Amino acid sequence: MKHLLCALVAVVLVACSSTAPSISLENGPNSTTARLGVDQLGNTPLPVGSKMRGSDSLVFGVGDNWMGRAVVELPTDASTSYNFFADQFPRQGWTLVAAVRGKRSLLVFTRADRSATVELDEGGILSHVLASITISPTGTAPAGAPATRRP
Repeated sequence: MKHLLCALVAVVLVACSSTAPSISLENGPNSTTARLGVDQLGNTPLPVGSKMRGSDSLVFGVGDNWMGRAVVELPTDASTSYNFFADQFPRQGWTLVAAVRGKRSLLVFTRADRSATVELDEGGILSHVLASITISPTGTAPAGAPATRRP
């Protein structure tokens, strides 16, 4: 019982001390906080005023080779946010593969050997539009190479 109590206290202390800061782009592209967000996510387009939810995001790497999921609060409404990503990702060399528009919208892009999925949740009346941007390698094998190895 004593060990269980110690373990519980340790978990609570670690949880309280490991909250990730959010990255704000409120001051425009020349501010220090904006450069941090752009540097971390490379050329991934985000509207000015976006705030990355560090505690909900899982990002590996930096720059154009990052992969994982970035959860971002957007300063614009759902329709404007959808149009922003549909317009800006192709300007960065991404090709739109599929799109679904609704209360929860989805845009899927590819570029070289990478794929990007942008999921937009318009939230409620008092909440922000949330974008969940997932970028990963496509995992395609070169022509003629087996997709999986079998023993």
